[in-house]
Amino acid sequence: MAEEKKTGIKRDILLRVRVLYLFFVLVGIAIFARILWIQYGPQGNEWRKKARRITYERVTIEADRGDILAHDGRTLAISIPTFEIRMDFAAAGLADSVFNRDVDSLAYCLATFFKDKSVAAYRNKLVSARRNRKSNRYVRISPRRVNYIELKQITRFPIFRLGQNKGGLIVEQVNLRLRPHGSLAARTIGRVNQTGTKIGIEGAFDHDLKGIDGNTLMQRVSGSFKVPVPDVENVEPVNGIDVVSTLDVDIQDVAETALKRQLDLGHAQWGTVVLMEVATGEIRAMANLTRKGEGRFVEDFNYAIGMNLEPGSTFKLASLITLLDDAKMSLDDKIDTEGGTARVGKAKIVDSHKDGVLTLRQVFEHSSNVGFAKAVWEHYQNDPGRFVDFICGMGLDKPLGLQIAGEATPVVKHPGEQYWDGTTLAMMAYGYALRLTPMHTLALYNAVANDGRMVRPLLVKELREYGQTVRTFPTETLVPKICSSETLEKVRGCLEGVVNEGTARVLKSPYYTVAGKTGTAQIAQGRRGYTDARGGRHYLATLVGYFPADKPKYSCIVAIKTYYGPGSYHTYYGASLSGPVFRAIADRVVAAQVEWQEPISKRYDGKWEGPVALKGGPAAQVRRVSSKLSLPIEGESRGKGWVQTKMDSTFVEVLPLEQEAGKVPDVRGMGLKDAIYLLERAGVRVAFRGGGRVVSQSVPPGTEVQRGMVVNIVLEI
Repeated sequence: MAEEKKTGIKRDILLRVRVLYLFFVLVGIAIFARILWIQYGPQGNEWRKKARRITYERVTIEADRGDILAHDGRTLAISIPTFEIRMDFAAAGLADSVFNRDVDSLAYCLATFFKDKSVAAYRNKLVSARRNRKSNRYVRISPRRVNYIELKQITRFPIFRLGQNKGGLIVEQVNLRLRPHGSLAARTIGRVNQTGTKIGIEGAFDHDLKGIDGNTLMQRVSGSFKVPVPDVENVEPVNGIDVVSTLDVDIQDVAETALKRQLDLGHAQWGTVVLMEVATGEIRAMANLTRKGEGRFVEDFNYAIGMNLEPGSTFKLASLITLLDDAKMSLDDKIDTEGGTARVGKAKIVDSHKDGVLTLRQVFEHSSNVGFAKAVWEHYQNDPGRFVDFICGMGLDKPLGLQIAGEATPVVKHPGEQYWDGTTLAMMAYGYALRLTPMHTLALYNAVANDGRMVRPLLVKELREYGQTVRTFPTETLVPKICSSETLEKVRGCLEGVVNEGTARVLKSPYYTVAGKTGTAQIAQGRRGYTDARGGRHYLATLVGYFPADKPKYSCIVAIKTYYGPGSYHTYYGASLSGPVFRAIADRVVAAQVEWQEPISKRYDGKWEGPVALKGGPAAQVRRVSSKLSLPIEGESRGKGWVQTKMDSTFVEVLPLEQEAGKVPDVRGMGLKDAIYLLERAGVRVAFRGGGRVVSQSVPPGTEVQRGMVVNIVLEI
């Protein structure tokens, strides 16, 4: 009986096993059939493509953008990799136990590193993101991007150190365009926006700079973790080419600093500066500043190439060339300026000064509107087209064809065209009734300095790939000869006369010669003419020229726009408003040109004659300088401490400087650096004027130092 019972139980168990086995077999067959149906059924192709899209993804590899360099190789713009830090809170390997254990430590590290939130704020952000991981699994940890060194530090943080799959760390590289010199030449260097706007060198050479992006096939392994997959369609990126500009960082800095200072002092709205190499047309500096509030200026528009206005008196150079070369006038021909007011044709012409009879040379040097209007009217009133044709023959009516976008087209009227009337010819003679950009005006003056050859201004001189030049941009001639050599010689003499005897005397220097011309042009206000509703006027103050005048190397233009209304007191003339900027740039350029300086060997033959102006100071320095001058030292203190000097034609006498604590020291005879050091060390403040060596101090030596005491020192060469 028991045996039969055991047999029945065994049979029931086997039956159940067979049923379960059959069930699993049927389920397996169904699954297999479903797989076949999905893969090879009517929608099989679509499902297979979807599977590939989920598993595989083709990712773009961004090419490194090329650098923009100054003419000497210094970097103006460079792309550096930066990284966005994100976290995958639903990463497959990120366990709750690990997250809960280390979230406090991670929050502390993030708060300490980024310093933008408290530890508690970071902890709340992390915990909340973990809780809501199904709806938003990829969270940006901080808005700030980090560099590579910072990234290596972040990868060692708690949780993050476990990697992408177990720690959820996601790093996205974003290339950042960096300008090492800040806003220097910002508009000229330019930019390329995400919207497609292209400005400056960045925009003009975007095709060369950006390179060619590559791509690679990536396979999703787990969660968001992807690995590259070898594929015949993978393409390596081709990095961009470096662009070498003609800009000089040092001169650009001087130009912007001087322009900003003058705009601020002159209460001006905007200004532009261009410095160009005469022979090659290479632009060494181009600054454009716009006032955006009290003491705040930005580069938001390239006025040098994009703003065409009536140039005013600077255009008189073109009129002078035409009168000498085409009308065959002489510089000694006399013109009656009628006391500064005259009617020429239908135009009433007024000068800012009253003169009588002047030679043509004096008319140019004194910048007489009446003189030029009368001279041009006398020779061209019956054939004004001849005057305009000669002007156009100098290339002033055509775009310069610059390497960057934004150049405004010049406007030169022709007889018979709309808006030509009985006043046009006379007004054109002194720079009105036509419009030029500052760059066009500079190109004309540069041509005079360049023996009559007008060249195209250059901003980029070559392209480099891995340090090797792949393309150069040579100097291009726009007009081979703007006038005869005889006329050029006369004109250059007149331009020097403007600086030596005329309106540009602010440029006279004992160290170098300058040739140039000033211009103070009123800016038309549409139908209102040149006066606005308040009775004020807008002016363009310009100074343009070249230096050294005898062997021209650089040409320069400074144009500043200002408003002079009721109650205004600042200057608006070209010489006084733009002159200081031109002078600051020229001084800096000349000082940097070693070959322009007179060799010391010509000034000193090894033996000093006459009294020696040797400054007092540290004894060791005095001894070293006197040794260089082959002068013996006499005196008790020849090797220690601080000394004062007495000069003789054959030796230097040194006297020990007596210094008492709490007393004002004697700094007479010392240089500025040493004088300031000793006075400030004694506890007083210093004010100074002049240069050279100290000749007097306001507080006598030996006076007790009082709190807040100021010592004024005067220096003379």
